[in-house]
Amino acid sequence: MSSTLSLPNIVTITRLLLVFVVVILVYGQTVLDGLLAAFFAVLIIIGDWLDGHLARKLDQASTLGSVLDIAADRILETVMWIILADIGLIPIWIPIVVISRGILTDSIRGFVLQFGYAGFGEKTLQKSKLGKFLTGSPIMRSGYAILKAFTFGWLLLLAAIDNVLIRWKHFEPSWLDTAFQIGYWAAVAAAIVCLVRGVPVVIEGIAIIREKADN
Repeated sequence: MSSTLSLPNIVTITRLLLVFVVVILVYGQTVLDGLLAAFFAVLIIIGDWLDGHLARKLDQASTLGSVLDIAADRILETVMWIILADIGLIPIWIPIVVISRGILTDSIRGFVLQFGYAGFGEKTLQKSKLGKFLTGSPIMRSGYAILKAFTFGWLLLLAAIDNVLIRWKHFEPSWLDTAFQIGYWAAVAAAIVCLVRGVPVVIEGIAIIREKADN
């Protein structure tokens, strides 16, 4: 099987397509649409872990896979943060910060790719132990994935529940505001982790760019 059609890449492409299914469902008119949107949002994040796991397990890690994985992650995050801000579940500064960080780090990764550096794996541009830990270690990748899965799934689930309760104007459970606050702070935490994981990419990426420019 070619590297393009490897199982990890198929998983990556599938979860990328599911992002647009979530978009349709979020703006659907039924409660089921909202519940399915939350379910698929979590499923997409699980797919982020799965494609990386399969790449390592099957020894099918590749530069193409790294590029596809980063592209899928970026599209998912961009779309989901914009949607959550659009429907009023998070403040607009969160997608602005996350998207700006993504553009910066992806620009650096795209430039150093010509020198054979990839986002993850043996050809990663991260050389420091801290950089490798923050961007590529299982605990950071899995932890960040779990945080995003919880944030996206939780807020979309609450949005679906809220749509149901709107029909019962005299029934406003006291726990709902608290639940939305939990989702809000989870989103803030995800934005902070996103920024922190981008720092080594910027620092070490710029160092590589300067090194190549001097040669």
